[in-house]
Amino acid sequence: MFKRILFFYIDGFKNMSPLGQKLWVIIIIKLVVIFVLFRVFLFPTLDTKMDRAQQKELYLKHLTELPTDSTSNLKGGN
Repeated sequence: MFKRILFFYIDGFKNMSPLGQKLWVIIIIKLVVIFVLFRVFLFPTLDTKMDRAQQKELYLKHLTELPTDSTSNLKGGN
């Protein structure tokens, strides 16, 4: 099943005009670069900086901590 779907898309790409092929290649390259940059810069892993116990403690702290900024109003009134 997967093989048939894959060959369907490959055949469609081969029968596409040269301009369409170039545009799709550019789109795919841009998407790969964007996802790699997001992964590297926006989602740093904590494994390199903390051990497992510290990660768990930080995670629980963020889950249980109440917001302390003045813009949040939990009571509903002014």
